Amino acid sequence: MVTSGILILGLAASIVYGIYLLLRSEHGIWYLIAYIVLCVAAYIIHNKSTSDKATLLYRFITIPFRLISGFIPVAMPYLVLQIHLFVYLFFSAAVPLSFYVLDRITTILDLKITTHIYLIVTFSVITATLMNKQLKHLTYMFSPFRLYGANTSKQLEFNKLTDYFLSENNIKFIIYFCYFLYLLIFNLFTFQEHSLYSIPLMDRAVLQSFITFLALERLLSNLKDLDFKPSELLKLLLTSISGHDKNIKPNNHM
Repeated sequence: MVTSGILILGLAASIVYGIYLLLRSEHGIWYLIAYIVLCVAAYIIHNKSTSDKATLLYRFITIPFRLISGFIPVAMPYLVLQIHLFVYLFFSAAVPLSFYVLDRITTILDLKITTHIYLIVTFSVITATLMNKQLKHLTYMFSPFRLYGANTSKQLEFNKLTDYFLSENNIKFIIYFCYFLYLLIFNLFTFQEHSLYSIPLMDRAVLQSFITFLALERLLSNLKDLDFKPSELLKLLLTSISGHDKNIKPNNHM
């Protein structure tokens, strides 16, 4: 899934980049117009002629169009997933990013940029994992593909695909994978006595956010196995204060 997605997105980027280079060239727009005119002429000849040569000529000239038209249905699900992942991560980072903008405008706390990076990365990954259902709901609501309340079979398929892809476990895997890549690059730069950023503390800000995330993950994992009941604690506190258990009946010796 990941490999095929990378290949398809890479091919899509190559197609877009190729068209961009064509349009940026000196006579690129005229080449494009000439090609479109040639395709139209080949289509007209193909429709009016029953010759096999006309059919072969039409198919040969329209190869780029047929490749792109065949590529779009295959690439569409991956495009949907990429956009929805971006929307999901955007909403997970909305609060710390808003706080950063507010602090920059008003200088309420006037925090350093490294502190903001730590807060943005830490709260974003925590929100992305702990508020999975809420963020998926927002993703469906603001999706450009209008998945919220969708009734068509295609939209329902995209809805199911997104729901599976943006599951809590998959989001955690993506976060850990990103942290792994960052730590790999961070360590290589550190051993070479270099920094990824102009401010060395930025490296530590992301590293500390990963440590915080791991600590929270461990805390939540232990909390699930913790046999703790507030009512039981309150009962034991009352027993300690009173000095005896109410369930024990006192012995009367007269």
